[in-house]
Amino acid sequence: MQFVLRGEAFELTPEAIAQQVDGVQPQPFARYAVKIGSVWYPPKQVLAQVTGLPVAAFTTQDAYRIMHRLGFPVVLAATLTKSPAPPKPD
Repeated sequence: MQFVLRGEAFELTPEAIAQQVDGVQPQPFARYAVKIGSVWYPPKQVLAQVTGLPVAAFTTQDAYRIMHRLGFPVVLAATLTKSPAPPKPD
């Protein structure tokens, strides 16, 4: 899928997104969660990871819309059991 976000053109596929977030620790959810493979992530975390843009460069609604258009399930985070735990310090 091709899209423009904050003046930059991007082309992403669901497969490329899954590959780029594989092994990435999910951050705690705010309002929404997107399922990539078997892991739930905040949509903004995923979009920032795959575009290289900082999360402040786009809105949650931008991330929601793009993830939804790519076919990923996006839900209200409150409908999930709980947010993922933050990574434990080494």
